[in-house]
Amino acid sequence: MALAGDPAIEYPECNRTATPADLEGAKGAHKAATQFYERADYDRAIQYWKDAYQLDCTAHGVLINIANAYEKKGDRAEAVTALETYLARTPDASDAQTFRDKIQNLKNSIRPAPTPTAGESASAPVLPPPVATASAVPSRTVEPPPPQPPYGYAPWIATGAGVVTLLVGGILTSSGFADISGAEESCPTRIDCEPDVADLGNQGRTQATVGGVLLGLGAAGIAGGLIWEFGFNQPRTPSGLLAPAATLRVTPVAGPGTAGVGVSGRF
Repeated sequence: MALAGDPAIEYPECNRTATPADLEGAKGAHKAATQFYERADYDRAIQYWKDAYQLDCTAHGVLINIANAYEKKGDRAEAVTALETYLARTPDASDAQTFRDKIQNLKNSIRPAPTPTAGESASAPVLPPPVATASAVPSRTVEPPPPQPPYGYAPWIATGAGVVTLLVGGILTSSGFADISGAEESCPTRIDCEPDVADLGNQGRTQATVGGVLLGLGAAGIAGGLIWEFGFNQPRTPSGLLAPAATLRVTPVAGPGTAGVGVSGRF
């Protein structure tokens, strides 16, 4: 009983002579098969070439075309059958060895890979799946930013302005008292004094008065700036509390020929 893929079924033996009509039909079938092959429609190309071979069973070269179509289709077993049929029917062909090599290559490509034996499977070690480990990342302590005073440098600016005012007031006061002393030396009785001497005395009193006012303002500015800085402008600790305030005592000092402030305290 013949099996599928057997040349006796696929490509029967040639036992007749083709008529002119058969030859014309074979040419038409070959032409159609070539067009389908070029379009990659390998199933229809194979069918038309088989029809052409049945019409003209002496055109054994058609078997090569059928083998190529089967190989393009991926059916290497049928390609081997077609080539073996070609060699069986044209044993003296000049390209016989070329196709013998091709048949062997096709058979090697369809030969199944050997399956491992039970002993080989048992002896193969089974590796455990890799366990993902968390890489140690060195911890880094983030240093908190240094505490900042809430009012910045504003208290020191106020203190500096007070110092400047105090110095100006001290200069005016000293100059004014010097003019007053000069006028008193020139006119001790302060009666019927020369106009220049009187003007000098009056100018001294004005300067002394203005200087005294500036001394007071300057001292107040210094005292206020220092109290603002050490009493209300302390940096806040991380807990949100104010840093301990420094103890400060400010005493303005002003008098004839003397101007300044007395500062005492604990920092």
